[in-house]
Amino acid sequence: MGFVVGGVVVGLLIIVIGPSRRVRSETGMDDEIETRLLLGLDPEPDRDPPTPILTATSAGEYDPAQIKALEDLGKHPKQRKGKPA
Repeated sequence: MGFVVGGVVVGLLIIVIGPSRRVRSETGMDDEIETRLLLGLDPEPDRDPPTPILTATSAGEYDPAQIKALEDLGKHPKQRKGKPA
C-alpha cells in the first residue's frame, strides 16, 4: 500500500513541477493586453475594423434604417450612435 501512495505522490510531483519550468521561461504577456483579455475586451483595439458585408448592389434592397440597424448589430451598446447605453 505504501508503494502505491509513494508512486502516486511522485507522479503528481512530476506532473506539477515538470511543466512549471517551461511556463516560467515563457515571455510574459503585455499588461495592457492581459487586462483587456481578463475584462473580456478586444485585445487589439487598433486593428482595422472588419469590412462591411453589404455592397453597393445589395444596399439598394434595404432602406437606410435597416442598413444602420445591421451595422449596429456587432457594436457594444456604448459604441452605438444615437442610442442610450
